[in-house]
Amino acid sequence: MFFILGISKLSDAQNAATPNPGFENWTQVGNYFDPNNWDNLNSNTGILGVFTCTRATGADVHSGTYAIKLITKSVFGVTANGIASTAELITTPPYGVTGGIAYTQRPDSIVGWYKCNPVSAADSGFVQFVLLDGANDTVGFVRQYMPNTPVTSYTRFSAPIAYLSFSTPVLSYWILSSSNPVTPQVSSSIIIDDIDLIFNPSGINEANAPAPIQILSNLINDEMEILNRTGKQAQLVIFDSAGRLAFDKDVNPGNEKINLQQLNSGIYFYKFEQAGLTVPVYGKLIKL
Repeated sequence: MFFILGISKLSDAQNAATPNPGFENWTQVGNYFDPNNWDNLNSNTGILGVFTCTRATGADVHSGTYAIKLITKSVFGVTANGIASTAELITTPPYGVTGGIAYTQRPDSIVGWYKCNPVSAADSGFVQFVLLDGANDTVGFVRQYMPNTPVTSYTRFSAPIAYLSFSTPVLSYWILSSSNPVTPQVSSSIIIDDIDLIFNPSGINEANAPAPIQILSNLINDEMEILNRTGKQAQLVIFDSAGRLAFDKDVNPGNEKINLQQLNSGIYFYKFEQAGLTVPVYGKLIKL
């Protein structure tokens, strides 16, 4: 593979990890345009007339004049994801990114708007945000996969950042991709606009803090016990440490025990989703 891979907004300084968030600013390079402050593969593939990152206009814009469109292409028989990042892309094995944007804040979540057109159910694009400390260890991580079916109208996405340590971040980067890292399909595409970082002044509602929905222990064996005080059904979503969906289930009001025998031992991150839930509820759990 060529490359794999209420809430309130606060000050611009806190959101400085997201340059050109509406993708309004582009620079012409020869016969194509590149989004300002976002690295992509056009400089490598453009000489072949292959562009994996393009400037979307018209009906493909959520707000303003432009959005970013990423398309998975074939380059000399090698599948190249449409990739854009605020870090520098490494386009030789083992691939990845290096660098990023200096940043010391701890936002709660990422948000934005998207359309997508995966070629098959085996593929799905994603949006990822990472925070690193001075030792280049991951402080915070989120990868939001988009549906593996076409979404033709702009749809909002939102996902919490899972914090793995209490270290102060020093570096951040975004990655946007038209395909997943494992089974990318040529011609899959994604359009992204108006991405942002969200800050909750009240902080993250971990399981041991008062919350409308909470788990009663972060350490679990085969069962998780949940207290849902909202009076209506919610959805529990659990991700593994790599940001992959590991489990999801509807949770009824009151006390409920959820069987998690199918999960391997390790660290996971959970969130509860419910229409009208004004305070985000998510955190970390350990499967023994």
